[in-house]
Amino acid sequence: MRYEIMMKEILCRMRKIVPATAAVMAAAVLLAGCREERAGDGPAYDFSVYAFSAGAADAFLISTPGANVLIDCGEKNDGDDIGAYLEKRGITKLDKLIITHFDKDHIGGVPAVTKKVKIDEVLQSDEPKDSKTYARYMEALDQAGIRPKTLTEDKDISFELDGAKYEVDAPKGGYDDDESNNSSLIVSVTYGGKKLLFMGDAEDERIEEYLEDQNGPYDYLKVPHHGRSKETMQDLIDRVQPKTAVITSSLEEREDDDVVDILKRSGAEVFLTRKGPVMTVLEGGELETGYR
Repeated sequence: MRYEIMMKEILCRMRKIVPATAAVMAAAVLLAGCREERAGDGPAYDFSVYAFSAGAADAFLISTPGANVLIDCGEKNDGDDIGAYLEKRGITKLDKLIITHFDKDHIGGVPAVTKKVKIDEVLQSDEPKDSKTYARYMEALDQAGIRPKTLTEDKDISFELDGAKYEVDAPKGGYDDDESNNSSLIVSVTYGGKKLLFMGDAEDERIEEYLEDQNGPYDYLKVPHHGRSKETMQDLIDRVQPKTAVITSSLEEREDDDVVDILKRSGAEVFLTRKGPVMTVLEGGELETGYR
């Protein structure tokens, strides 16, 4: 690991002093990750979002030099991978863990992560599930001495961490279909004039509810519910107008083609976590996104 890190640092320095040659181009893969992958000294970028490659499951790490926020935590088997990545980045504390809702592909990894890092606060939705995964989630928080804050009845909250403004939109409730997904917290993040939107697994009712008050456009969209088709998808994309769209999917549970088509027709660049982790960084005043 030390050798790999040293080589990346050397390549980073070479990029500053060596003209673009075939040899430098051959090292592009390492160069792409030479800054944000350094261990032990925090993110090299002022702002980054790391979308874990966890199949059709959500886990997004938002980092600034002085704060880290994790939105969702993947499935049970993803917890160790998330914990290992946090350790690799030298992250020993999460300022916030935001749980959009309680499906297993959003909370399953929490028990493993609580054993790896300290979590200052957990924000969660208000639609508990009668499941073993939910029971393990609550037990893990209790063992870690964490009392989660439940956001209920459209009681939105906002907070700032290290220059990033977070707005968490709570569901109004009373949905006719799929109460768990429709009860997803929706998180908006603003940093350096850029706006990012994370929509959990929101279904049509929740999307319609959010669109009543949303204030787009956004530069980055975490597409709701793993890129599944919805009646409201066209309206959502028309209002949000994302430049970058990230879909959490797997080979077994692929995103729907019509959703990708809508995004591409709107001008969005689409990234699929089934192809690998997706890193977004703020560099030169612009968000740059690529696979890692």
